[in-house]
Amino acid sequence: MSGPFGAAINFMNPFPPRWAGRLFTGLPFGQGKFLPRFPTAVFCVTLFAFTKGGLSAMSAADPNPEVAERLVMIREQIRKRLERTVPAAPALPPPPVERLQKAAAAARSLAAAIGTVNPRTGGIVNRGVQAVKQALARMLDWHVRPQRDFNQAVAECFLRTAALLEATNQNLQLLAASLEPFARLYQELGEELDSLPERWNEQMKRQRWSYEGILQRQSRALDEQGAKRIEALREAMQEELRLLRQRVAAQAKAGEVRAVVPATVASEAQTPATPVLDYFKFERDFRGTEEEIRGRQSFYLPFFRGRRNVLDIACGRGEFLELMRELKVPARGVDLDGDMIGRCREKQLEVIQGDVFAHLSTVPDGSLDGVFSAQFVEHLPTEAYASLIAQCARKLAPGGVLAIETPNPECLAIFSQTFYLDPTHVRPIPPGQLRFLFAETGLTRITTHFLSPAGAGLPTIPPLTSHVIEADRLREWNNAVARFNETFFGGMDYAVIGYRAGFDAREGASSAAGGA
Repeated sequence: MSGPFGAAINFMNPFPPRWAGRLFTGLPFGQGKFLPRFPTAVFCVTLFAFTKGGLSAMSAADPNPEVAERLVMIREQIRKRLERTVPAAPALPPPPVERLQKAAAAARSLAAAIGTVNPRTGGIVNRGVQAVKQALARMLDWHVRPQRDFNQAVAECFLRTAALLEATNQNLQLLAASLEPFARLYQELGEELDSLPERWNEQMKRQRWSYEGILQRQSRALDEQGAKRIEALREAMQEELRLLRQRVAAQAKAGEVRAVVPATVASEAQTPATPVLDYFKFERDFRGTEEEIRGRQSFYLPFFRGRRNVLDIACGRGEFLELMRELKVPARGVDLDGDMIGRCREKQLEVIQGDVFAHLSTVPDGSLDGVFSAQFVEHLPTEAYASLIAQCARKLAPGGVLAIETPNPECLAIFSQTFYLDPTHVRPIPPGQLRFLFAETGLTRITTHFLSPAGAGLPTIPPLTSHVIEADRLREWNNAVARFNETFFGGMDYAVIGYRAGFDAREGASSAAGGA
């Protein structure tokens, strides 16, 4: 629009055309493009609605209850933070309204100037001109009054528009400030959602490890349970086989009796007699388990390490032979009891069933470099175990070792606990007597070792004040008690170890251990 009003209106439009909207439609002047559509406000409101609605839709549509519960928790945290959040300073610059205010003032002044006459200087001519102008203005008042009213309406519209823009600027600032915490929370929500897969993977990994651990423990428990059942079944089978062997042996013995005695005596022997003592079961119940015996006999390992030909006399269940196999030492055993031999063969040990003295008579002299016997000589009379020691000494090669273990009669505890519990024991052998027999057969470097302490003994007297008892007398008493305990309540078993004269360099390590 040309003219002052069009210029004022065009001047008061500070926004570019893409931000403007038509305020007045069908006006006879200009474009009327000065009111913005406020796209920033619309975007912020839309973002807020989308964030809130999007969270609700995600939590409602997610089929995983854990994810839905997590989203509800996040939304509750956002709500609580919003309640505590103080709006930050406005970050959006407000649109300028000064130019619009200046244009409104100019339009108001132009409206006031319509129908008035500019003042002139004094004089007749000027007064005449002034009078003519005033007359013309009064005559044309009917013509310019609509224009004046229009200009005043435009100015009033400008003023209202400026006030509206000012209020809009304030609202935009408040909206921008209120959207800042939403932006931060939206960013935190994005980070939270980005970290969910990693946390889930970690949780699944821990659960998998937990399940694998449970499966392994259950598998081990099942294996142990199965092993125990197999062991129990094996022991039951061994017991049945042992009883069968005893019955077969008894029947064979009864057949021999029927062949050599008269018929009247044979008729009395029709029913086989049961053995007086089941020694296999007796050892298991009273001497100890195989594991316990192996633990006790491991004391002898340094004396037999590196040997090449070892004989175990009265090998029993083969505990010492198992220790030799672990050391890769060639060893064999001999025993008369069929149950003991059967147990050794079950463990694939090299054993011979027969009389010990008969077997020693078949062994060449000087062919053995190690002989071991545990808990056997106390079952023999004096002449028998003296002969046994002499034969073993002859069978040893130079540097060969002989180790014999038997109950210790110097320990009083054996007479109340172990020795007379076995009815096959003949008499206890004092350590001095066994050492003497070793020396008589020519064995050297003889040592005595006390094993399996009884754990009993007389108590010593603790230190007392000098006026109660003198320190020297108290020390003498305690030393005597200690010697008494060591003698009578020391090792329940003892072992005498000796070597064949003529040192063998290949057995240096074991011989040195035996002399320790």
